[in-house]
Amino acid sequence: MKISSRPVKEYIISSLIKHDSPDNLARRTAIQSHSMTSPYVKWIDGVVYRILNLTFGGVDERLTEQFVDNGIIWVDIEYAEMPTFTSTINSPQENIVVPVINNSSDSNEKALITWIKDNSQ
Repeated sequence: MKISSRPVKEYIISSLIKHDSPDNLARRTAIQSHSMTSPYVKWIDGVVYRILNLTFGGVDERLTEQFVDNGIIWVDIEYAEMPTFTSTINSPQENIVVPVINNSSDSNEKALITWIKDNSQ
């Protein structure tokens, strides 16, 4: 058996949307979730977010090749400020509770969130 690791070398953000509240992010996440998956968001260092990975979404075979060959991932990101971690966000408009995953141990996404915090207005 062979096991390989291909670390992410670069994120390319094609869309970055800041929501005015975690509730609005949870609502949008719930509305846009697929029927076969449960909606959820992630949290790191005061930011709740979700990442849509275009590289593996079937958008373009060239994007997948960029990841395999160069470690480049194209993503869309939606986020909101949420200073304190909570395990769920209630979306009263949709009558749904969206789980929140504390993703602080993911070094790739932690670097991504740090970049967002440093570069967003």
